[in-house]
Amino acid sequence: MDSRNVLIAFDGSESAFKAVEYVGGQFAGLTDMTITLFYVVPSVPPQFWDDGHILTPEEKRDRQGVIDKWVENQKKVMEPHFEKAGTMLIEKYHFGAKQVEGKMMGDVTSVAEAVIEEARSGKYRTLVLGRRGGIPTLPGSLSAAVLHKSAGLAVCVVE
Repeated sequence: MDSRNVLIAFDGSESAFKAVEYVGGQFAGLTDMTITLFYVVPSVPPQFWDDGHILTPEEKRDRQGVIDKWVENQKKVMEPHFEKAGTMLIEKYHFGAKQVEGKMMGDVTSVAEAVIEEARSGKYRTLVLGRRGGIPTLPGSLSAAVLHKSAGLAVCVVE
């Protein structure tokens, strides 16, 4: 595990930017760490699922093309958010450009599981995520799922 590397669960939301600001404020100017903004592409929407029959090879190919286009669009939507967060960390909190990285993962069954798996990779000391209000232990929220499944990890939930 690297000494001070931080993983931020990042989806471009207001709460995700609060997590970025928190990390920036806590570690401003440190030169021996990396901050990773980690975005998990959500599961494919139901309208892209099977139509209730066995797809022909042509239908499978066409469906996969639509799914691939949807995933690429999700990534394009996130690019300006990654850029804004990176600029904030570099200009406001004085991190070097090489200290801030963005990472995306797709084709997952659970956003929380993907975040936890990345956090457990051994590359990070701390996982930081924002929460969207309410109680962080309510079922269905990312923060609740991460808190319940992240034994052994240092997790910071920012409000």
